[in-house]
Amino acid sequence: MTTRTHFEHALLADPFNSAMRGEYATLLLDEGDATAALTQFELATRQSGDAATLVGMARAQLALDRETEALATYRRAREHEGFVADAELAKLEQSARPAGGPTLAIVGGTHKVVPIKAAEANAVRFDDIGGMAGLKKTLRMQIIEPFLRPSLFERFKKQGGGGILLYGPPGCGKTMMARAVASECNASFISVGISDVLNMWMGESERNLAQLFEKARAQRPCVLFFDELDALAFARSKAQSEHSRTIVNEFLAQMDGVQYDNKNVLFLGATNMPWDVDSAMKRPGRFARQIFVSPPDLDARRHIIEMKLRGVPSSGIDADALARATEHYSGADVDGLLDLAKEHVIHDILEGGAERPIGPLDIDYALEMAQPSTLDWLRTARNLVRYAGNDGSFKDVEQYLKAARLL
Repeated sequence: MTTRTHFEHALLADPFNSAMRGEYATLLLDEGDATAALTQFELATRQSGDAATLVGMARAQLALDRETEALATYRRAREHEGFVADAELAKLEQSARPAGGPTLAIVGGTHKVVPIKAAEANAVRFDDIGGMAGLKKTLRMQIIEPFLRPSLFERFKKQGGGGILLYGPPGCGKTMMARAVASECNASFISVGISDVLNMWMGESERNLAQLFEKARAQRPCVLFFDELDALAFARSKAQSEHSRTIVNEFLAQMDGVQYDNKNVLFLGATNMPWDVDSAMKRPGRFARQIFVSPPDLDARRHIIEMKLRGVPSSGIDADALARATEHYSGADVDGLLDLAKEHVIHDILEGGAERPIGPLDIDYALEMAQPSTLDWLRTARNLVRYAGNDGSFKDVEQYLKAARLL
């Protein structure tokens, strides 16, 4: 049994062993698989964010050229007991400081939020997303119609705006669905990433967040979309950094503070880790409605396959059969599988073979090499459904797991 396989089996038996998960993540990083390592480090830090794990997570982010996030994570690591400096991250941190700036955090740094443009070109609509009819129906009733038919909803004292949290496994289309919602609402769309808010200088993250809310209010009707919400609104009961708590406090104040009018501003959040989002973010007036975005269904997978093969030389590929063979695959997984098939053809041609289209044998090769990335997330969700009580927080996930015979 390889070391990787050993860790995978051990974590399957004990998924909440953060120390073991951190060791596994370090192994993956040392082997050059920074993407997989970052996923494991993120899980480990949410279970127990010690200094060594946070430094490892920052190293993985740096390996993926996500320097802003790496700096923010490295700064979090400094606040924990047992912190050991990393030479490469320390060098990056030094180069990021303003000239003549102090080595400690300061109030009122020079960082300015990066302007985010509303998505006007290449708008995505529901018709562009295959399948997922149930999710579209829910989003249309809870989000879109209040924007399009305000008079009807106002008669029932229901205004457009508020907050919706989309959650589910990575790569299943949460961001695309959020863009489609904005297009269907005929609203401006502002997408907010971690690097648009988090800053290593004290007070700047809160200032960036406030500026984004002001930008959305100035462009209403507007959809303000927060990707990776768990990183910006991490549960204060779990957070070991006062910096994280002040960001959440600012977030809550901007969403429903007495001094702010957020009518016709819709807050959309997306997260792979809904259990790590601060519980105060989920009460009425904030992200009161949580909607599960499951791995794409059969129709959606067929749509993705047909779209990705459009204009690509292919012959004899049964899209229906391939869609059935990719159960639990995320949209990103399906895309990756087809990339493997393309690489197999190109490799044959480069090795001197005749030029040919993608065929069934290339698809069979890709299916042997690929596997769905959503299964780790679904196993974690299954444990939460089983052991986290009957408060109904993950009712949609429970129904999906039962239908998929995973519970």
